[in-house]
Amino acid sequence: MCKATVIFEEKLGKRREGWAVYLNQSRDFTWYSDKQVKAKIASGERINGVMVSETGEVMMDEAFTTGLLAKTGLATFTPIMEDEDSGVSKYFAVTRVLKGGKAGDRYELVSNRFKLEVVDADRLKALLSLISVGGARVDEKGRVVIHEGVSVEDATEDPKGVREGVS
Repeated sequence: MCKATVIFEEKLGKRREGWAVYLNQSRDFTWYSDKQVKAKIASGERINGVMVSETGEVMMDEAFTTGLLAKTGLATFTPIMEDEDSGVSKYFAVTRVLKGGKAGDRYELVSNRFKLEVVDADRLKALLSLISVGGARVDEKGRVVIHEGVSVEDATEDPKGVREGVS
């Protein structure tokens, strides 16, 4: 299960200060240094969006996303990958999928601007047609494919229509 998801890289000039991270269990935001990321990954925790290379460097996990942004100034975001569109200043990552229910599958997203949002498959596909969304992609048949690190839960509905994930 996904414990944490990186939402952006924090930089001071060209030097990395750390990573802004969304914690799935507590639904809170925090910052991890490279040292903390390495320790957590070494202990077996999963942090979606980053990985430790063979040389011991913390880097973006391109299997999860290619659109991760770096915060380089006050509300200034630039793509980490230099070949990505430099005009993009928004990033979303899928943190949880709620399967089933009357409304169909729902996808919990977190943005680089600390926003939590739940969307349906059509809205997620629309986002994917515009920008890279961490943890999701559309396959050749037009279906949403979720990364293995994203938590997938069954959805339940109470009589008032409120949906809640069940592990």
